[in-house]
Amino acid sequence: MSSRPVPFTDPLPVGSVSHTSPSAVDDEVLAAADAFVIVGRSGLDRVKGSHADAPLVALVDDPTDPVAVDPIVDAAAVDPEEVGTRLQWLFARRARRTLHDADADGPSRIERLHAGTTRLATAESSAEAFRTAVAIAEEVFSVDHCIVGVLEGDWIEPVAVSTDELPGDRERVRVGSGVAGTVLDTGDPVIETVPDHDVYGSALTVAVGDDAVLQTVSTGTDAFDEGDLELAELLASHLEETRSRLRVNAALRDERDRLLALFENVPDPAVACDLVDGDSIVRRVNSAFEGTFGYDADAVIGESVDDYIVPADAVASAGAIELNAKLRDGENVRREVTRRTVDGDRHFILHVIPIHLDAENASGYAIYTDVTDRRERLARLRRQNEQLDEFTAIVSHDLRNPLSVAKGYLQLVREAADTPTDADPAADTPTDTDTVHDADTAVDHLDRVDDALDRMDELVSDLLSLAREGRVVGNTEQRSLALLAEEAWNGVDTGDAELVVEGDRTCEIDPNRVRELLENLFRNSVEHGGTGDAPSPGGSAGDPSTDSTDDRLTVRVGAMELRSGGAGGFYVEDDGRGFPDDDAERLFESGYTTDPDGTGLGLAICKHVAEAHGWDVRAMTGAAGGARFEFKLEG
Repeated sequence: MSSRPVPFTDPLPVGSVSHTSPSAVDDEVLAAADAFVIVGRSGLDRVKGSHADAPLVALVDDPTDPVAVDPIVDAAAVDPEEVGTRLQWLFARRARRTLHDADADGPSRIERLHAGTTRLATAESSAEAFRTAVAIAEEVFSVDHCIVGVLEGDWIEPVAVSTDELPGDRERVRVGSGVAGTVLDTGDPVIETVPDHDVYGSALTVAVGDDAVLQTVSTGTDAFDEGDLELAELLASHLEETRSRLRVNAALRDERDRLLALFENVPDPAVACDLVDGDSIVRRVNSAFEGTFGYDADAVIGESVDDYIVPADAVASAGAIELNAKLRDGENVRREVTRRTVDGDRHFILHVIPIHLDAENASGYAIYTDVTDRRERLARLRRQNEQLDEFTAIVSHDLRNPLSVAKGYLQLVREAADTPTDADPAADTPTDTDTVHDADTAVDHLDRVDDALDRMDELVSDLLSLAREGRVVGNTEQRSLALLAEEAWNGVDTGDAELVVEGDRTCEIDPNRVRELLENLFRNSVEHGGTGDAPSPGGSAGDPSTDSTDDRLTVRVGAMELRSGGAGGFYVEDDGRGFPDDDAERLFESGYTTDPDGTGLGLAICKHVAEAHGWDVRAMTGAAGGARFEFKLEG
């Protein structure tokens, strides 16, 4: 039905051909027509609006065109030469002649089925597959009506029909009742004659899998035979195969979407890669990778991931090559590695996950778990444990000095109490002046004891507080180095040694800890640098009656400037015996000492305090041959 002539070349099985515009044809002409050939939507709509029952062929460029697959279209032709063949086939079908007779020029029904199932194989949804199956059934069987129903609960719901009705307008059937319900329940196909039906005289119903039915009906009785049944079952099997393919594809898409969601949402950087010539070529990265390593997906996809994140050193490169080889061999690897990130080199636990375990692989995943902070926490914990051990040793070591001072002065008090007071030979009892002098001396000694005890209490409190809080130094303040050196000197029993302050510097320090440092240096000079024995409380090294002032130890403290500039530093130097050059590097080791009675902690404490302030310390031989310790301040 068209306003333009169609150059039919094959003989048409009709008396005459009329080329007519759809709008110019009245219902009477339509009713009298033997067949219709439409070339567009307007012709289709015109036939739909009539009660015409003649065969209808759609002349289209594409057999999947919506006009061609419309339920009321009986057959489709892609060129004018095919129209006559299609009409011959339709007239033959209407007369119940098989289309594969030798006298028929058109395609056999099996050929029509094959062509239709090719379209069915391209369906992208179940709904499309059902509609296509109905269209194929009409082309193969030239029936009056076809329907597909799908099981939902206890009912078979219509999902595709061949008329202009909507599937929802058809009545649903309960499983086990009616022809469709019985076929679905038993799985056996049924050819049924229904002479008492108002419209249809026969029906052919087959199961599609275990949850759907395909039914074709005709107005004539005995319209279906075993050949029709065979073709219907073949169509049903193709439809079920298509549905199975769609279900598998849907499951694969769901699985892919879940894997992609897992890949994208895992909090650790992740890479999907392909092995190409031994290199891990990036196929996909997640957002955590982009944020951690600083590369957008577009920048690294198609590139070797090792070129971007593996540090440029031989060990790391060799490790990356080994990991790629293990991925290729199907090994699941967990290893700690170092990788370049936007924050510099960081430590990761790398999980290499092949697609197939224990088999040769071309693809896999790499997941990086950042353990840098954890490593640092463990390192801090180890340092804190070491500090706790060292603090215990420091407390026991540093308490020796004030404890010795306290014991020494207590001994002097006892000796003064046990020694008779020098009295006036002419008097029977001591004078008041002698008594006052002895009392003043005792009070002075006890004051020294009290100072030593206060120092012990302060030292214990500070160090235990530092140990509990995990700190190395406490609050800092600006203090004069000269004044602090004098305080520290007064806190150490230095005998007749002399302190010389050769310059001052104001430093931001924890005064208690730096006083500890200076006290340990002063004590080290007196105990190890003097020429005589270690001094006793109230006395000097060696025998006081034989010591010479020329052997008096001198300790110098002063500020120093650095040639390179900066904050400078200070030094502590004595003119004692010094130390062998070979010992310079070991002086600050905990437990190292040349004194059998020493603990070897004094200078270790000094280095500990210096490093806590950010200072560098080194030992060397002084100008007078004694020990010299230089401290380079931070900055």
